[in-house]
Amino acid sequence: MAFLRRLAFAPVVLVVVAAVTYGVPRVLRPDMYPGESFASGLLHDLDRAFLHLDFGCSGLLPGCPPLHDLWLDGLASDLWLLTGALVLGTAGGISAGVWCARHPRSPGARALETAAMVAYCAPVFFVGLFVLWMFNPIYGHIPLPAFFDADPRWVDPWDSPSDWFRTFLVPWIVLGAPLGAMCLRLTLAETREAMGEDFVRTASAKGVAPHRIVRRHAAPLSYPGTFSFVGVSAPLLITNMVLVERTMSVPGFFKYTWRASGHANPLKDPTPDFPTLCALGLWAAVLLIVVGLIADGIVALFDPRVRMSPGRAW
Repeated sequence: MAFLRRLAFAPVVLVVVAAVTYGVPRVLRPDMYPGESFASGLLHDLDRAFLHLDFGCSGLLPGCPPLHDLWLDGLASDLWLLTGALVLGTAGGISAGVWCARHPRSPGARALETAAMVAYCAPVFFVGLFVLWMFNPIYGHIPLPAFFDADPRWVDPWDSPSDWFRTFLVPWIVLGAPLGAMCLRLTLAETREAMGEDFVRTASAKGVAPHRIVRRHAAPLSYPGTFSFVGVSAPLLITNMVLVERTMSVPGFFKYTWRASGHANPLKDPTPDFPTLCALGLWAAVLLIVVGLIADGIVALFDPRVRMSPGRAW
């Protein structure tokens, strides 16, 4: 089955990505690895990363803390941010697309489609800065301290569920808005196309209510394509995570990307922090693979053609 083959191939992809990630600095800056051959040094890096979770030390923070500790500190925030944005963007986009298909050419549908176009085109860093400029309790024009605390409490959901939800809600919306816009447009387009299928016209001829035809017959045909698109859009989502964590001060591991790329002290030392960049790249690859596998699994649940291999059930 295709999904199982992808699952088995995922570790191979991760190893290849890690080899490229750790190999590029050794090719570009061999002076940083004196006395080490390329092959033995790369194998040593992969051994430390995969077998010991040792990614080296960060050169951008005082004391050069181990990257393993920085990753553990930001792990939960990265996962909460990504999961919330995926759920909110995908579920909200599909629901809005189905609603627009049920109310074609209505003012509400046109307003949703226009909002989706704006959310799709607006960069997330601009949206994040704009909402801070509008609603920040210190300098915002319409202060909303409940969701824009001057000193937010980044807590775990089991410690304080209300504070956890309140602090992550705005980053979820900012990060999930482009994904939701894409899901809305794709769901709407495929649902409209499915309205011309024979079984849909048969249901209409039998007197089934139009809203029920859309919800029960036409819209489900759009779900496999939409979830497939979510998996393809994972690189864009991870890239936007870097921007949202930088803009909204989310304490995830990706918040170190800006400084690690040479912006920690660009006037005195603009050299990138290669160990941190390699660890960030490896973490991004893990998230991309996991999101892609989850999307493939959901597609397999909705589409029997994916669930079945030639002559065998999944």
